[in-house]
Amino acid sequence: MTRILQLVIGLGVSAVCIWLSMKDVRLAEVWSVLRNAHYGGFAGVCAVTILGFWIRAVRWRYFIQSPRPLRTDSLFSATMIGFMANNVLPFRLGEFVRPWALSRREGLSKSMLLATVVVERAIDMLTLLAIFGITLLIHPIAETSEAGRMVQGGAKLLLVACAVLTVMVVVAERNRPLALRIIALAPVRVRARVAALAERFLDGFALFRDLGRLVQVFILSFAMFLCFAVALGISMWSLGIQVPWYAGLVMLVVTAIGIMVPAAPGYVGTLNYACIVGLALFGVSKGQSAPFGWFYFFSQWLPITAVGLYYLNREGLSLASLGQAQDSSAA
Repeated sequence: MTRILQLVIGLGVSAVCIWLSMKDVRLAEVWSVLRNAHYGGFAGVCAVTILGFWIRAVRWRYFIQSPRPLRTDSLFSATMIGFMANNVLPFRLGEFVRPWALSRREGLSKSMLLATVVVERAIDMLTLLAIFGITLLIHPIAETSEAGRMVQGGAKLLLVACAVLTVMVVVAERNRPLALRIIALAPVRVRARVAALAERFLDGFALFRDLGRLVQVFILSFAMFLCFAVALGISMWSLGIQVPWYAGLVMLVVTAIGIMVPAAPGYVGTLNYACIVGLALFGVSKGQSAPFGWFYFFSQWLPITAVGLYYLNREGLSLASLGQAQDSSAA
């Protein structure tokens, strides 16, 4: 698929989701709800969101094999630059920017760091599946509703993707000779380079050799996602939406599934629609859920982008320079 086609599909999906989320809702009503929101709550959501990303940065250290301790400041800087890139650049380039930014600062292998991002995604999906199981025990979701069909379908997709990714990672890490024999099938002219890259990439899977570290990673993962669930809960409180105490957990799973869909930068549209679908599970009208979608979108987009741009400037980089990240990810 060409880059232009990917971009068109992402923009198209976002446009359709924005239309669906705003259909039958008057802009004046949305603006009125947002204008009367509790903006102390908005500040709280921003703060809890940044805390969640700080925990993500701390957790990243457990994935990385390094000859020296990595500073939390370096990990947090690269994390925020990467997620800021996802907010403002197409193709989810931040997944490449994050390891590139840390490699640039700490002199580590970019391919090894990129592998840690792959492992991180597998851990994220496993954690979300566990949270999803907990939410189903607390609040069963019927497939008869639009929200139920979306959540159940997304969870099945998440389960399949997680299983495939985890099996690939574990098999590759546990059986390096097999992985390297497969790589040996590459054309002779590139075989040595591919093998060297694969060795560094497999180093990024080292987490699966250490059960103690793996347990610590899952503890941090639950803490991180709890921050995002709390952010969702504060957002609902800020708009006066009355829901059960566990609604933040349910909304966490629904929004996580929603932003899996290809979209424009910042997950605009897909996040909004997921908010409407999720709140529909609790009988919240579209007149409340549509403003909530925009409130929550900006409470995520603004702090992540602002902090990411701060660190980008501190590193002496520009948005234009981030285009190097994907091209150099194999270095």
